[in-house]
Amino acid sequence: MVWGVKNLRETLSKAKQILLRYRLCNKCLGRLLASSWPGPELLNTGEVIKAGLLEEARALAAQHPEEAIALIKALSESGYRAAQDDALNYGLDVKEKTCPICLDRLTDEVIDAVVAEAVRRVSGYEFEDFLVGAYVPKYITAIEERIFSEFGLTESETLRKEITREVGKRLEAVLGKPANFTSPEMLILVDIFTGTAEAKPTPLYIYGHYFKNRIDIPQTPWYCSACWGAGCERCGGLGRMYPDSVAEYIGEPAMRLAGAIGYKFHAAGREDVDVTVEGTGRPFIVELIMPRRRMVSLEALKEAVKSCSEGRVEVEGLRPATHSDLKMLKETIEGSTKRYMATIQFSKPVSSEDLARLDASLRGAVIEQQTPTRVLKRRGERLRRKRILNIESRLIDSYTVELYVEVDGGLYVKELIHGDSGRTRPNVAEILDNHPTSIKLKFLGVLKTLRH
Repeated sequence: MVWGVKNLRETLSKAKQILLRYRLCNKCLGRLLASSWPGPELLNTGEVIKAGLLEEARALAAQHPEEAIALIKALSESGYRAAQDDALNYGLDVKEKTCPICLDRLTDEVIDAVVAEAVRRVSGYEFEDFLVGAYVPKYITAIEERIFSEFGLTESETLRKEITREVGKRLEAVLGKPANFTSPEMLILVDIFTGTAEAKPTPLYIYGHYFKNRIDIPQTPWYCSACWGAGCERCGGLGRMYPDSVAEYIGEPAMRLAGAIGYKFHAAGREDVDVTVEGTGRPFIVELIMPRRRMVSLEALKEAVKSCSEGRVEVEGLRPATHSDLKMLKETIEGSTKRYMATIQFSKPVSSEDLARLDASLRGAVIEQQTPTRVLKRRGERLRRKRILNIESRLIDSYTVELYVEVDGGLYVKELIHGDSGRTRPNVAEILDNHPTSIKLKFLGVLKTLRH
């Protein structure tokens, strides 16, 4: 872009208007007008602009002394040293005023001190890249926005942007690590007003499939509904209905290996406490909060899960994951096909012809299922329509049937079998006209899983 005298005058005119109302420091004035400055990008744009305004004030002195004095006073009070000498010549008693935007904290000394504090804060963490965030008080942001609006500064950079840029450049040099503006492993929050810095490592995600080799282990901690963890007679003082969970057997070893302060456990659906998980397992992601170590041995984690659970829970297919994988895992819950194996004992004998009729009736069927009676206390009443994609039944003995099904995620399989007093239709008990006396269920896996 070719700049002319007109552009220069317009920029100086706007700078004059701003300084007469707000005594901005060199850096804040330069930042506000950098996009309209008619020349190469300069680190000291604000100082160059003030030099131009001082020349203008001196030129005005002969014919417009009052206007010249007002401008010299404004320049002097904004901390411009050259103008302070002129102010003394005019006999002005000038006292420097604090910049209303940065409060005179946007200096190399302050930035260097904040960078040093940030380096100290991140020294105990493993990370490959980072992103800088800056805290700016709300009232400072409000003043800055008012100046933008008052003087039509539509392209000006904010104080927050300048802080993060300056701190980021120096941290790249000191740490020897690049800034990452999309998915950083470390978030560094700085506050130039208090001179502090905070290290916030982003979560570490690990994906895998878990296997539950015994029943009576809930997926997540099952707290007592009578005392909600306080301990009472109903739960024997434990505060929970079961002493352990799949989430704890996986999350706690992972937390220790990564040096994290906590974890969140995410899985593609959940099985009942009396259901084992076999086959290909259930997909999960463990989210580790503020990890100090990111290079976690996945083999060590696998062994730790097996060891601390004494073989009750195992994991396979462990790999690093991302936040995007977590979103996909949650989508998997709704759009997946689940596989189950049920061993059913009936009250009356069952024949091979009965099973052939059962398979023909349910293969491809749409099941209408009201919210099961057993979960109505914690789930709202609604009608679900779910498909049975595949079904294969096998006679074990006259009273025992092994049933393999592939169904839409969200279908309650126990109710598919016993009918839940007619709340699930069609159902196995109704088709066979035979009441099941025992149902043992195995979860065999999800057909739709995360892409590797």
